[in-house]
Amino acid sequence: MHRASSPRRTAFCRTALRCTALALALSATACGASGGPAHGKPPALVEGKVVPVEVRDDDFSASLFSILRDGEPSQQRSGLLVGVVRRQLAHAATRFDSGHSERALRSVLGAMYLIRSGEGRAEMIDDAGARALASAIAQVSQRGDEGRAAAFLEMRAAALPAGTPGRAEVDASLAAIDRWMKETRTGGPMAKLGAEQRALVSRALVDTRPESVNRAAAAIAAWIDGAIQFNIDFRQSGERPERDEALEAEQALESGGAMLAALYLRNGDARGAVDSIERTGARRVIPPGLFDRLKAAASSVKDPEPWQSIAGAFSRYSDDGSGDEEESARPDESGLGHDLLDGALWGASLEAFRREPQSLQSAALLSRSLIRLGMSEAAPLVMGQALGKEPSLQSLGGTMGIILHAMSSDAEVDDLSAVRRTYAAAAPILALADKAGRGGPIVSRTRFLMASVELRSGNLSAALPLLQVATKAEPTVNALALVAMAERQSGNPQKALSTLRLALAAPDAAESLDDVAEAHLLAFDLQRETGDTASAKTSLDAALAATLAARQRARGAGAMARAERLLGRVLDGYGDARGAARAHERALALASQERPILGATMLDAVGRALVRGDLTSARAALQQGLEENAENDDLVYGGLWVTLLERQQRVPTDGTAERALSGAKSGSWTGRLAAWATGKLSDQDLGTAAQSAAQRVEAQFYTSMARRVAGDPNAAEGLRAVSRSPVIDLLEVHLARELLAPRVKADLPRNVKLP
Repeated sequence: MHRASSPRRTAFCRTALRCTALALALSATACGASGGPAHGKPPALVEGKVVPVEVRDDDFSASLFSILRDGEPSQQRSGLLVGVVRRQLAHAATRFDSGHSERALRSVLGAMYLIRSGEGRAEMIDDAGARALASAIAQVSQRGDEGRAAAFLEMRAAALPAGTPGRAEVDASLAAIDRWMKETRTGGPMAKLGAEQRALVSRALVDTRPESVNRAAAAIAAWIDGAIQFNIDFRQSGERPERDEALEAEQALESGGAMLAALYLRNGDARGAVDSIERTGARRVIPPGLFDRLKAAASSVKDPEPWQSIAGAFSRYSDDGSGDEEESARPDESGLGHDLLDGALWGASLEAFRREPQSLQSAALLSRSLIRLGMSEAAPLVMGQALGKEPSLQSLGGTMGIILHAMSSDAEVDDLSAVRRTYAAAAPILALADKAGRGGPIVSRTRFLMASVELRSGNLSAALPLLQVATKAEPTVNALALVAMAERQSGNPQKALSTLRLALAAPDAAESLDDVAEAHLLAFDLQRETGDTASAKTSLDAALAATLAARQRARGAGAMARAERLLGRVLDGYGDARGAARAHERALALASQERPILGATMLDAVGRALVRGDLTSARAALQQGLEENAENDDLVYGGLWVTLLERQQRVPTDGTAERALSGAKSGSWTGRLAAWATGKLSDQDLGTAAQSAAQRVEAQFYTSMARRVAGDPNAAEGLRAVSRSPVIDLLEVHLARELLAPRVKADLPRNVKLP
């Protein structure tokens, strides 16, 4: 069951930087990038007025692809680049608003990485872009990243007339950062050199004017020189150095040369990297293989191989491209720092692609960078350029894997619009796979993912055709049951029952016993709702048999917990409340061994208790979730349900629900739900705060439940509307159906041995 998403996420100068949540704008000088193509000559400046192109969401994939494919300066390209940067920053602003700050910050960086020397213009930042930059400043400031915070602030300052209130506040923030940097540059000489180069390199990744890049390069060189001298002094004196100083020197000697190369590679400037390395101490510490590749890239205008080699080397240290993981949680094996590594990988991949767009290797490298930087929508077009009209099965499978990953990256943060844009851009490749008749399971899974996105947004009319095509190519019990669920919510229960019969005859039915049990339970739900009591009893008996078989076969805590949860649902169908409660207790005990399933298992138990009016069981399950550190969002929903039960039974709280609700993050959707539960938000305010289809259904469920427990006879209509919602996989939809469902008297089969 789907849960409406909310965010799951070393501060400095917080007070000084709060003022930067103003509208931001970008000056032409502040966003220009240094460097240039491999031969080292920066692209010529475009003279005259540039007319910005309005890039809509429907145009974004194609417009971004045009910018990526051709880097030659022109009036037309400059206008299109302005529009693409604007739209990308608007996407970043939306991601910040939805609480996915890591993905949003990556999207801001993606917009900045599109800009090369001489291309930055004030028109690139409109109101949405200003909001994105304001949020980005807050994000990097919380991490102590003074380099990028100062760069973003200077972008704002350059666009504001001197003497205006906004300019004064930004200037004050810049002064505060400057003071903070001076006050915190403590420790030995190597520590100070290291802190200085890290700040300037971070800044140069977004403020890539020649002077900014030169300052960062000089700081890296000084850091390397300091480490070389540190090593000489140690050998001569023999005195044991301070540990922090020794570690800093070791890092400079091991990574300094590669860092200097990466600084220039972020802009595709191999010649600049070679020249800088040759005239500094970096020449003594640069890995020979990397330096040879840089020289090859610098000496060749058209050959993609050196760039592919450089990008491939850096890609081995990058993550999977999703960009959703916290930086602190992702190990940095390169020694460069995550942001510099990603910048170098981006620059090298783009240069490789521009030199040979028909190369699948180049296209794959660039596509992974696009996904990581929040620009997944262009990945299908990049891959399609290289795929050709008659691709091999291996090439087609690899391409579809990248497209599926691109869609999944945005689906995971509930950016449904981005998933749609990527899927639309992939249409020619899907058609090619269908025509060739060799798309395989990955094509079906791509359509399943798109269907799930449409289901999440309540768009059944778009989801059903996708599901039907996908299940025709890859019929499974689970997939066909999902089709049946969609048909049920579309108001066609008989069609749903027919599809369930197909599901139970699917090729994987003998192995997927838990899915078979789910299908039988869905048939039971449909039959009891239509008054077919005899068939409902037959389906429930079949669900019990499949569940017991799945339980006996299950291995591992996850599979065993799922079987117990299924058994609890089946026993509730028979009216065996005690047996169902014991099954859920066993499931919770198993889930404590496998934390990823803990939240869902806890919510199953609390939700079941809400339907049955069992406050004791609900509190016990929620308490276990608290003790086992379930995810905050899951705890909030569990706290909501316990609160509703307490109100229904008119008993004082024991504090369990309050503890669960207290973990909600302010400003998130679960934060608003918690505020509503504690009386800080009205029913109307909660409805207004709901932005997505899933959130609107949740708001209606909770406000209807509040009226129900207060004794309002009209509350059932609200719950009935929720039960018919097209957002079929939402927990609240399932709970509403259970609360309204007719009870079926069904005795347990004879000779069935229950645990």
